[in-house]
Amino acid sequence: MIKKLIDRFMARYFFSEEAVYFCLMMVSVFLIIFFFGGILLPVLISLVIAFLLNGFINYLQTIFSLKWVSVSIGLLVFFSFYLSLFFILPSIGSQINAFIQGLPKIISDFQVFLTDFSSSYLSEEEISNVFSSIADQIRNLLSMALTTIAGTISVAFNAVLYAILIPLMVFFFVKDKERLSPLVSFVLPNERNLINKIFSEMNDQLFNYVTGKFIEMLIVWGVSFAFFSFLNLPYSFLLSMLVGLSVIIPIFGALLVTIPVLLVGLSEWGITDNFFWLFFGYLVIQGLDGNVLSPILFSATNNLHPVVIIVSVLFFGGIWGFWGLFFAIPLATFIKAIISSWPKNDQTEIGL
Repeated sequence: MIKKLIDRFMARYFFSEEAVYFCLMMVSVFLIIFFFGGILLPVLISLVIAFLLNGFINYLQTIFSLKWVSVSIGLLVFFSFYLSLFFILPSIGSQINAFIQGLPKIISDFQVFLTDFSSSYLSEEEISNVFSSIADQIRNLLSMALTTIAGTISVAFNAVLYAILIPLMVFFFVKDKERLSPLVSFVLPNERNLINKIFSEMNDQLFNYVTGKFIEMLIVWGVSFAFFSFLNLPYSFLLSMLVGLSVIIPIFGALLVTIPVLLVGLSEWGITDNFFWLFFGYLVIQGLDGNVLSPILFSATNNLHPVVIIVSVLFFGGIWGFWGLFFAIPLATFIKAIISSWPKNDQTEIGL
């Protein structure tokens, strides 16, 4: 019975040579990334950036007839954005350093608040012991992380290497796309109807999703920074950046960023009008993002069921950590494109 089920499954979904070849190719790519992802990371990042930049260049070609003009503008935009990071990163670094130095005070202020709030449930000594342990663990982790980052020559070398390699590879991937394409075509089968259909659908969905997320991130970051600065919230630039980046990780991102935002507000003002304005304004920003901005930016083709989003974030985040969280939705979109484009032999008998 099991053998018949397997035979019918293979006959229905793997009846074509192209489908079998594509499946083997995807398994091979997955294994290469799984085992050599660390080594190939700059190449993979460059390919993703080049893919997105190519979509932008294709859009520019609808405006400018000459291809070299579109390519030049696209590369100019990329390098302008890339160079601007070197002006932004020092500000982010200084705020991270200030936040780490102020973290013990933030924890201490939260401890005082929790002691006053839950004095009827827990003793002050129990609360103090819990927070002392948490504070020690956080300080130790931060100290180890900073020591490792600051003192490891290989990390610094990799950072410099990535800073040089990634823009260089993006430049050549975009500039020499036609010359590099035959290298990819060499490993593909002659019949490419399935592959072309999958990548055509994925190209539209993924480009719309990533560009939409980038615009959403910038808008949420800008609005949050303006609101936090208006309230004179400490670490406004860092916290607003985290709020902006949180849109990349659906559901969990907003929940995680809420904790430092409210803790900093609580440490700065206590339970006062400013804290409630911060809480209310932050809820309004998140509500407008989820119910107004996202529906405007994303078309129906990008809609994934919330259950699919949660499972994707948990699964890919569990496999690849931060990068898994970062690429969870694009990967889920890719899988969705494969499922919707995969050929089926509906003439296969279903009965046992």
